[in-house]
Amino acid sequence: MEKRKEIDKILSSLDGMEKASPGDFFFTRVQARLQRQETSTWGSITAFVTRPTVALATLCIIFLLNAAALFYQRTSSNSSVADQLEQNSADDYNTTLAANSYYDENTEAR
Repeated sequence: MEKRKEIDKILSSLDGMEKASPGDFFFTRVQARLQRQETSTWGSITAFVTRPTVALATLCIIFLLNAAALFYQRTSSNSSVADQLEQNSADDYNTTLAANSYYDENTEAR
């Protein structure tokens, strides 16, 4: 008898329940998601790259790299010109004597 009361109590708790219904505009949102076109990987990359902040940052990086390369080229060319002038002046005023050695092909090492 006690089990029967327990079962009736559980069943009576379901008496006030109503049928579940979706929220407002649920069908409209589902339809919008179904109709939305999936963007491809290239489409999302293109959308990211064409943002003004990304494009401006890329241009700034390219400009800085070009400026660094130009600065590096100027400093290396200045140092190479100085090295060439130093080498030429050393060759012009070289006072060391070159010793010529004669090697006799007929003489064998003993």
